[in-house]
Amino acid sequence: MSVAHMMLGNAAVAAVLVLFAAVVGSVCRSPAVRHVAWLLVLLKLVTPPLFNIPLPILPAPRVELPAGQPTLLTTTPAGAVSPLAGNTTPRPTWWDRLRDYGAVEWAVGVWAAGSAVWFVWQCRRIVRFRRRLRDAEDAGEEVNAAVARIARELGIANPPPVRIASGIGSPMLWGAGRSTVVLFPSELLTRLGPEARDTLLAHELAHFHRRDHWVRLLEFVATGLYWWHPAVWMARAGIEAAEEECCDSWVVAGLAASPRRYAEALLATVDFIAESQRPCLPPAACGANRGTKLLYRRLTGIMHAERPSRIRGAAALVYVPLAAALVFQPVLQAASPQVLEPFSVASIALPTNAPPTRCPAPRKLIEPSAWATARAPGGAVTAIARDHEVVLRGADGADHVLGPGKPVALAFAPTGNRAATAGPGAAVRLWDDGGRLLADRYAPADARAVAYTPDGTRLLVLDAAGGISVFDPATLAPLDRWAVDGPANSITCTPDGRAVVIAFGSWLDADVGWTECWSIAEHRKMASYTAASAVGATRLSPDGRTLVVGSWDGLVAWRGLPQGDLIAERQLPKNLVAAAAFSPDAGTLPLEPPPPPVQVQGWPEVQVAPVANR
Repeated sequence: MSVAHMMLGNAAVAAVLVLFAAVVGSVCRSPAVRHVAWLLVLLKLVTPPLFNIPLPILPAPRVELPAGQPTLLTTTPAGAVSPLAGNTTPRPTWWDRLRDYGAVEWAVGVWAAGSAVWFVWQCRRIVRFRRRLRDAEDAGEEVNAAVARIARELGIANPPPVRIASGIGSPMLWGAGRSTVVLFPSELLTRLGPEARDTLLAHELAHFHRRDHWVRLLEFVATGLYWWHPAVWMARAGIEAAEEECCDSWVVAGLAASPRRYAEALLATVDFIAESQRPCLPPAACGANRGTKLLYRRLTGIMHAERPSRIRGAAALVYVPLAAALVFQPVLQAASPQVLEPFSVASIALPTNAPPTRCPAPRKLIEPSAWATARAPGGAVTAIARDHEVVLRGADGADHVLGPGKPVALAFAPTGNRAATAGPGAAVRLWDDGGRLLADRYAPADARAVAYTPDGTRLLVLDAAGGISVFDPATLAPLDRWAVDGPANSITCTPDGRAVVIAFGSWLDADVGWTECWSIAEHRKMASYTAASAVGATRLSPDGRTLVVGSWDGLVAWRGLPQGDLIAERQLPKNLVAAAAFSPDAGTLPLEPPPPPVQVQGWPEVQVAPVANR
C-alpha cells in the first residue's frame, strides 16, 4: 500500500469521525468529552493503520458483449427460447479514464506542493517569532511568586517560566518540552490588577497542566499533511473551543477564583486585542484570541463553571469504538463487475401455438479508430495508438492502457516481451507484454522517440533538445548521452547496431529536412542526406543497404547506402509517415518503391496503394 493510499484512507475515516464529534458536541455539555471527540479526528489522520478493510465503492467496470458476436437462440420443445450469454469484455469507467489521463498524479502533486508551502510558511513564522522572544524579559518576583502559588494548587511540579513581551495580542502558552514558556503582554500587565492577572496566569497554567501545547503540535502536523481536508479545520476549532472551556472551569471552580474578576480580565484582554495593531500569534500557541461567539459562550460558562472531571463510566465506553477506528484502514476498491451467466428458460412453457420469441440482438461496440499500430516481433502483442491513449493488445485480445498519460512513441524489444515508451513529457517507461510497468525514468527534455538496438542490449531515447540518451533496457539506468543539432523527430538503429539514423525537420519550415547517420560508440556524424521537405521517419532494409525516408507531407524517398543515391520518390499517404514516426516496429514505410502512377490518356493519374513490407 502506498503512502498516498494510506493517507486517503485515514482522511475517509476522519470524515466519519467528524460527524460523530459534531453529534457529541451538540448533545454533550462536558467540554472534556467534546475535546476527546475532536482530538480523535486529528489522531486518526496521523495514525498508521494496522488492519485493512476493503471497501468496494469505486465504479465497477461495465460489461457488454463484444462487437459482432451474435446471440444464439435455442427453442425448447415447448416453444420457449433460451439466450446463451457469450464472453464479456469490461469497459473502462470514469475512474479508469481519470487515472489513465494522469489526474491522480496531478492531484497528488498539488497535495504535496500545498503541504510543502504550508510547512515552509509556518516554519518561517516560527523563526520570526523566536527572534521576537529575544527581547522578552523576566516577569519579576511578584509574578513568579503568583505562578508558583497557582502551580501548587494545580499540582504542577515544574511550571513553565513567565516572560513579558511586547507586540503579542494575549497571554499564551508557547513551545514544547523544556522550551515551553508563558508569554504575557507587557502593555496588558499594567492594566490588570493582581487578582485579574492571576486568573489569566492560572488559565495558561491550566493549558500546561492539560498538555494542550502538545495538541498544538499535533494540529501543526495534521494541518500541513491534510490542508485540503475540512475535517482538519473543523477539528481544530472544536478542540480549541473545548480547551478554553476546560481551562475556564479549572480557574473558576478548581482554584476558587472570582468569576467576576476572571470575566473582567477576559474582557480587558479582548479590549487590548482590539486596540493592538496586528497582534502576533505564532503557530502552535495556546492563546485567547478565539472570536466573539466563543467568548460569549465562555463568559456564560464561567458563571456556572464546574471543575472538569475525568471521563468515566458510560462516557468512556463511547470512545472504545472510536479508539478502535484509529487502527483500521479502509481500502477503496472497484466493485466486482456483474456478468450475466448463461441461463435457460426451458422450465417456462409457452403455448404450443405461440410463435418462438427472439431476444433482441446486443448493440455492437464500435472500437475507437487507431492512427498507428505496431506489432511486436513474433506477433504476440500489438501496440495501438489512438487519439487519447495507447494500448497493448495481447494474444487473448485483452487491452492494457499504457498510462497515465499518452506516450508519443513506442518500440518493442527484439525478444518481443517488452516495450519502451517515450512521453508524455520527459517520461521514459518500460512495460512487459501484459502492460505492467517495470521501470520509469525521466529524460533531460521531452522524449520524442525511442528505439532498441538489434541485439537488445541498449535503449536509445531522442528528446526535444536533440539529446540522445542510452539506457540499460532492463533497469533504464543511464549508460551514455550525446546531442545533435536541429529539430530531430525520430530515431532508427542500423541492422548492425553500430549507428543510428535521425530524421530532422520542422512543421514551421516544411521545405527543409534532412537525415543524419551517427555512430553510437564514437558520437560522430558519419553521413547526412538532404530531403525535399521536413522528414518525420526513416526505415532501413534488413541488409542496411536501402534507406527509406518519409517526410511529413507524405513524400517518401528510397536511397542506396552508403552513398545515399536517390533510387525513387513516391507520394504516399501522410499517415504512413506518422505511424512510422510513432514506432520503428510499425513497418508502414515500404522497403521497395511501389509502381509509379499509371497515366492513361484522358484519365486522371491512378496511384497504386503501397503494401507495407515487414
